[in-house]
Amino acid sequence: MGVLLPTFEIRVRRPSNDVHLVKAITQISVNLSSEKPCDTAEVHIPTTKKAHLELFKPRNGQRSQISISFGYIGQKPELTKVFEGDIVWVSPNLPLVLKAEDIFYYAKHSYVNETYCKGGKREYYSDVAKDILDRVGITSYHIPLAQKDTDWEPHSLELKKQTVAQAMAKLSEETQWVHFCIPGTRKVYFGPDWPHLQKHLPSGESSATPDILAFRIGSGREGTKPMQNLDEGQPAPQTPQNKFPGTWGNIISASGLKYRTRKPYSKVICNLVDREQRNTSVKGEYPEEEEEFVGAAEGEQQSFTEPYSFDQGKKEAEIQAQVRAEKKFHELNAAQYEGSFTTFGNPLLSHSQLIWLESVEHPSYSGYYDAKAVTFNYSPSGGFRMSVEVRKPPQDLLQKAGCG
Repeated sequence: MGVLLPTFEIRVRRPSNDVHLVKAITQISVNLSSEKPCDTAEVHIPTTKKAHLELFKPRNGQRSQISISFGYIGQKPELTKVFEGDIVWVSPNLPLVLKAEDIFYYAKHSYVNETYCKGGKREYYSDVAKDILDRVGITSYHIPLAQKDTDWEPHSLELKKQTVAQAMAKLSEETQWVHFCIPGTRKVYFGPDWPHLQKHLPSGESSATPDILAFRIGSGREGTKPMQNLDEGQPAPQTPQNKFPGTWGNIISASGLKYRTRKPYSKVICNLVDREQRNTSVKGEYPEEEEEFVGAAEGEQQSFTEPYSFDQGKKEAEIQAQVRAEKKFHELNAAQYEGSFTTFGNPLLSHSQLIWLESVEHPSYSGYYDAKAVTFNYSPSGGFRMSVEVRKPPQDLLQKAGCG
């Protein structure tokens, strides 16, 4: 079996509309995160020509656009795009360094002054987000959730002297939704959390893959009964090797994964607000008595607000508030292991995707995780590596996705 050699492709479309291929680099870093709306990239280019410092600078107020793709020679003929954005900084002196941010960069530097839902007009949060993003030329991608329980209409929403990024943060705070640029595209997702697991992102997007990638911690493999020795009619053993054939990747270091003996959140409080009468609300808490915790920074209380229809009465709303508080409590405290690991670069992995971790030496590691953030690092001397920050998905979502 031949050795797979990592490769890259960097395309820069300058304001003049000509495309420049960057053929030599000393380092590439790409940072993707579901918790930060704006993804970033940094490229170091070996050159001794000062004229190259002017090559990628803005012209007439227009910035150069950059796309970064990774792959392996001998594995597949095509590369996978992991980042697309604009060059926002060029080093003033050599060595030449380019810094880029995705399309959400413009949301941080553009302002909105608008009051929505004026004169009794009803507008959904998803439509407000689309209008705000359209103002700065950003394509909004969201699930059409109008008329559904997860999207609702504020009675009044005033966005004055705020950046578009601040306005989107306000919308996320009020809806408990998330927003981020879909990696490798120029689209911003605004919708419920865990979008890949809930199939809220289209399979055609470059950040989505139909396969669940599996990674192995350590050198051992779980022993399985040979297929040819199975009794007639006996199902094949459901091991990760059967679930995810051909997707194993050895983890270089899992030292960032830390065992958590106790829960970091001692109580969760849910406030349900009547979507029709904003002055009506109920509160649910879970648990009734706070649980023990470790460390001064842990044992926090989490409080959140969600819209709810009080059509079935206040008592039913109180029960729902309790149910949602319990669900959120278990979700926040789900991960026995949390943190990050380092492994060989795989451009098919992006943030928010479901992965499988397997360890024979430490079985408690094994299970489904959500990739909260992915950082790619590429250099001729260090090769292609990535660090992955993970979190544990809620069990009910895993069961709905057929992974529980």
